[in-house]
Amino acid sequence: MFTFRGINRALSGFAALLLAFCAGCVPLAPAEATASPAPVVIAPKTDSPAPTPVLTPEPALKYVFLFIGDGMGPNQILATNEALLAAGREPLCFLDFPVAGTAHTNNVEGKVTDSAAAATAISTGQKTENGYLGLDPEGGRLTTIAETLRNEGFGIGILTTVSLDHATPAGFYAHVTSRRSYATIADDLFASGFDFFAGGGFHETPDAAELALENGYSIVRSPAETPDGSEAGLIVSSDLIFGDYGVLPAIDGGARSGFLKDCTSLAISRLTSRNRFFMMVEGGRIDYFCHYNDAASFVAEVLDFNDAVGEAISFYRAHPGETLIVVTADHETGDISLSSGDRTALLSQTVSSDICDDTLVAECVSAQTPFEEALPRFAAAFGLQNLTADETAFLKTAYGHTLKGDLPSNKANEEYGVYEPITSACAKLVAARAGLSFGSGSHSATPVPVYAIGTGAEFFAGDYENTNLHDAILAALAAYPVR
Repeated sequence: MFTFRGINRALSGFAALLLAFCAGCVPLAPAEATASPAPVVIAPKTDSPAPTPVLTPEPALKYVFLFIGDGMGPNQILATNEALLAAGREPLCFLDFPVAGTAHTNNVEGKVTDSAAAATAISTGQKTENGYLGLDPEGGRLTTIAETLRNEGFGIGILTTVSLDHATPAGFYAHVTSRRSYATIADDLFASGFDFFAGGGFHETPDAAELALENGYSIVRSPAETPDGSEAGLIVSSDLIFGDYGVLPAIDGGARSGFLKDCTSLAISRLTSRNRFFMMVEGGRIDYFCHYNDAASFVAEVLDFNDAVGEAISFYRAHPGETLIVVTADHETGDISLSSGDRTALLSQTVSSDICDDTLVAECVSAQTPFEEALPRFAAAFGLQNLTADETAFLKTAYGHTLKGDLPSNKANEEYGVYEPITSACAKLVAARAGLSFGSGSHSATPVPVYAIGTGAEFFAGDYENTNLHDAILAALAAYPVR
């Protein structure tokens, strides 16, 4: 029987009682339209043996998916879903999960968390200092849930759209006092013995390929390059590098399209051979674009994340009594608020603010393109049709600053943020049209939603600290053991 230290034995009894109760509950059939009862027919006796009853297997939890949308607070989810519905598209696939909860994210000091402390709380069940990974506030080593399950024979997969040594993925395998200790974090990754990693690159590990081979891993640049066989460890380290060593923004499409979904599918196919697995899948770029107040780009990242959840749902449908899916966030970013507006504006932008700066802005500055010629190009890129006179004037002022470069950096940041003034102005108009406002470019203390479906989902209901996510997964495994 699968057991964990520290899990109350009463959970197993409670789960058994719950199952017994539910097994005896048969839903009522709908009433017939006629008032006359059906005749009772007594079958003649026969010497034929009674048919063998069909037994429904008892739930036995073997496959655990933990999805973390970095920075994905309740209004990030609501804005994205309302945009889909307003556009006549299917809603986010995890919103109809039967169990919902709320997790509080503050760090051990009760302050707003960073991703390192949040990942540690989720993965170990203990809160810690910001910046710490896999360590308690005194620097003592903590065992992550991925390490616990690895030791129990589970296959382990860690997936993300940011760098492989970034805070959230590292929170499941690393043990350092600084999330910036990239070389040490990479060493911990290679020494983890986990079966599968997918994400961007490494910050300070130019010899990653050599270290991977020394530790029994193959490194490929995309899921399509995966070698045959599923026994050896695999690292998908994308060459679609952008910004902080993560993969390109989802909104920009191209080769980036479907990366997290494809990696999730690949991880499932490889880890299923282990017969039991735990998989953490992070949508890491949601946080990035909330930091920089690019609303349409964070929405595209939520949609990309949603596609990956869809892969897990397909697996769950084939293994309903053996699978648990949990979807949550490590914290909220941007302090987002919503008012009335056209949410479909969040789906019309086709370029991230970063790529706009690097391409469209760079081209216009180089050619000193007049505003009247540049405006249609920016309007098309951001989906800004039917501009009002005030909107046009706002963009013209911003474009003038971009073309001249006449704002000192502090003034530019104060008025327009981190992007070029024209890029920032376009992104601000998209958000304004959609009725979305950013209160900051930082993390907030807003509690984050938790959605769960499958065997053991009941342990995720209620209002609790984020440490309960670790405890609830172990409780579910203890309550529904593989016999």
